[in-house]
Amino acid sequence: MTLLQLSYVLELSQHDSFSLAAKRLHISQPALSLQISKLEEELSMQLFKRSPNRITLTAEGEIFAEQARELLLLADKLKDLPFELERKPEGELRIGVISTLAPYWFTMFLDQFTQKYPNIRLTVKELKTEEIIAQLKNGLLDAGFISTPVSAPGMVFRQLFYEKFYLYVSEQHELYSAESIDLNNVDLKEMWYLQEGNCFQNQVDSVCVYAKEPGEYQNIVYLSNSIESLCRVVENSGGITFIPEMATLSVSPEKEQMIKEIAGTPPVREISLVTTRISKSDRLIEFLLQEALNVVPKRMLASPVEKTLDTGLRF
Repeated sequence: MTLLQLSYVLELSQHDSFSLAAKRLHISQPALSLQISKLEEELSMQLFKRSPNRITLTAEGEIFAEQARELLLLADKLKDLPFELERKPEGELRIGVISTLAPYWFTMFLDQFTQKYPNIRLTVKELKTEEIIAQLKNGLLDAGFISTPVSAPGMVFRQLFYEKFYLYVSEQHELYSAESIDLNNVDLKEMWYLQEGNCFQNQVDSVCVYAKEPGEYQNIVYLSNSIESLCRVVENSGGITFIPEMATLSVSPEKEQMIKEIAGTPPVREISLVTTRISKSDRLIEFLLQEALNVVPKRMLASPVEKTLDTGLRF
């Protein structure tokens, strides 16, 4: 068994086709097929189910691929040992961030990070939580920033900070003059929603009565993956939407009165770093975290007395 064969298994598992995987690996299809067959013979185990139209991992193959991925990460980490010993902050870092966090938090420190670490090539993707987990498993990302708790075997979570939920209320709304708002006093027809399946919306649904389909009550349904878009809708068309604490920091001074606290115990979500058990980019991630956490208000770094909201996500 060789590391090259392990890389072949992972490539084939991602493309489900010998021809596509061979093309990506820059080898011939027969050569790839031969290497996979040799590996299966050595293991006395079938890794792939073969059909005329598709190649898929067997149950045993899924387990093998997961462990192969960890071995390859370890091998890459050993290759980077001289770099680690020299302590040079350079390399590539691929990060996934949920869309209800990235536009607010990452824009606060990216300039400082690139100025301080000009030799680190940083790629940031706005993705859904399930996409971040999948790309971490496939080695397409080095780390992710998501709302937790999330059940995802093989992943490692590190709690970073905590965000309260607020309401963003139109200036024309009757509740605009209130300092804080009881959710029981909010009309469902006046709420604007994030897209179904978004972890932020899952958390909103867990603390109020708005878990029903909005279309049942509204003449206009505007489903979005962007909190920023919903805020513009509230400003121009009226109504109310939910907004996380980090997003409130970027609201312009003339719009700050539209931000309202929720009466009673405030809903809070937990933000965490997620990585695989073995990561070759641990040190680069730490450099990023240093800059990222510097811009988070100290009040958000302390663990809250209130129970944090579940995301409802299981993988």
